[in-house]
Amino acid sequence: MKKMQSVMTVRLPEEDIKIVESLSSEEKIDKSKLLRELIESGRKYFAITKYAEGEISIGRAAEISGLLISELIDLLAKFRIESKLDMNDYLEGEVTLRKFS
Repeated sequence: MKKMQSVMTVRLPEEDIKIVESLSSEEKIDKSKLLRELIESGRKYFAITKYAEGEISIGRAAEISGLLISELIDLLAKFRIESKLDMNDYLEGEVTLRKFS
């Protein structure tokens, strides 16, 4: 779990607040934790959608989703989204690998 560093205030439609309250009660977790989980899921969905539409690279999708490229590839396979790996993706991975070598 990531360390909480700041607070953000947002305005939500009443129907979203009702869903959050309902899910929080059903899942028996506090609303803050639920919202963090929903945001994390939303980041993954956003990244996968943008990648599937060809708008971002797999490296950028991994960055947005908070996943390693290998984890993102597994998630793409789970949702039967074809990988669009190309030479630029390979080169991005090589650059990343050098950072950790």
